[in-house]
Amino acid sequence: MTFTNTVQRWFKDEAGGSLFLPDGWYGRPYDNWHALTSIEESGNTLTIILDQKLTLRFDGLKSVKAQKRELTFGPFEKLRFEWEGFGTDRVRGSKEYQTGEVKILTGP
Repeated sequence: MTFTNTVQRWFKDEAGGSLFLPDGWYGRPYDNWHALTSIEESGNTLTIILDQKLTLRFDGLKSVKAQKRELTFGPFEKLRFEWEGFGTDRVRGSKEYQTGEVKILTGP
């Protein structure tokens, strides 16, 4: 895998966006704006951290496509999504996906 440069360039150009997971939006569409905190590739795994609170860990990721206003991850073998809520409650959670794609979008 060599997806790091593609992801970093897209975030440099677009600054961030809203997160669309395989089962729908994380938050309200285009209401939440997420910036790249870090990215790491190791073997067959790509880990992306957004806002120091959202972790996307892709195993067996096959493709990352960067287009203006849209960054698409997928297909993948597995995705583990971990989050810590914003605000005072700081609720934490995680979910795993076996199929689908993830998008970060800057606008409709």
